Amino acid sequence: MLQFFPIYEKLVLGVDIGGGSTEFVIGKQGQVIFGASLKLGHVNLTQKFGNNEENVAHMREHIRLVVQESGLVEKIKDCSFEAVVGSSGTIKAVEKAALYGYANVSNMLQVGNMVSFGDSKRYWKLSRGELKGVVESLCGGGEAEKIRREKFFKMRSEFIVAGAVLLEEIFEVIGIEEMEISGYSLAEGVIAETLAKVNDYDLNANAKWSSIVRLAMRFNSNKRMRAAAQCASIAKEFFECLRKCDELASNQVAASLDDKDLEYLEASCLLHNIGLSIEKKGYHKHSYSIIMNGGHLQGYSTEEVKLIALLARHHRKKLPNFGHVSFKEFPTEVKKKFRFLCAIIRISVALQQHRRIDFQQIEFSHSYEGFKLVFSNLVFNQTFPPKVGFFFLAFVDFFYL
Repeated sequence: MLQFFPIYEKLVLGVDIGGGSTEFVIGKQGQVIFGASLKLGHVNLTQKFGNNEENVAHMREHIRLVVQESGLVEKIKDCSFEAVVGSSGTIKAVEKAALYGYANVSNMLQVGNMVSFGDSKRYWKLSRGELKGVVESLCGGGEAEKIRREKFFKMRSEFIVAGAVLLEEIFEVIGIEEMEISGYSLAEGVIAETLAKVNDYDLNANAKWSSIVRLAMRFNSNKRMRAAAQCASIAKEFFECLRKCDELASNQVAASLDDKDLEYLEASCLLHNIGLSIEKKGYHKHSYSIIMNGGHLQGYSTEEVKLIALLARHHRKKLPNFGHVSFKEFPTEVKKKFRFLCAIIRISVALQQHRRIDFQQIEFSHSYEGFKLVFSNLVFNQTFPPKVGFFFLAFVDFFYL
């Protein structure tokens, strides 16, 4: 939760609905003040009551009885929490249903290739009214609703009724009006912590960077997020090598690269593959559209957002055409920097995608033969991938066009 929202200084109530229990934690600045676990989960409730409409009333009574006997409500209210965050797959699924208008069939966005992500301007929040609408839809509609539920929730469809009803009862008894939804599962939290340690980010304080990570998590699977994080790590090392290279000291553009340029580069690396959530064909263009639309990136200027989006757009396929209208508003100096950053992200993506190569460190050197990429502890079973070699040659040429 701390990785996903700038809430480090707030007293936060965290709610996590699991299969066999629901966890409640109140904490501040990384310190747990109160914690409790109730034997209420989406699996055991489904096993006990099923997911039929006629049993929902009995399920609600059972939930309220367990909560009342635990004394949980009084203990939580005594802490006077400032924010509420939900962090489980069930809660994320309910929020997604609210996001796509599950409660309103006629206005519901399609899930899959036809989703209009540009219209999505909400930021991982679930209100009591939205939750009520989703629960009402889940608990009504008979066989038609069951088919729709299976199509939308897929593997979670069997247990989503119990999970949603449980969440609604938690809202009711504690008096929650709105819940922030954390995009991190346990595995994703590990990725975020790794990024923070390796790249020296303070994800709790840096709201700008948090919005980058949030967008990446919003549209990426765990596997794609790990790939994007690896790409960002490679790109950073490449970038730092360039700045330290004496042979490039006389190059005014290379010498002018700064920490903000590194931030743009790493942001574009984390977001370069989010377009795959729409479709594989032309996904780099979809990545560009998602970044540009919806106001996802917080604290960045319009020019900065466009720069990040264009880097993500040009990590593959054609090299950028600086005469194109999309580059018209950028000054010459920014365009020159873009050449460097674009070349780096292309090589970083190519290296990350070729899992046959295993290396622990990259060095950038220069000799009478030209520039070289040096990989330490390099292991590969086949010949060096031609794609990477091609990108490196393009990288050198691209610098000095």
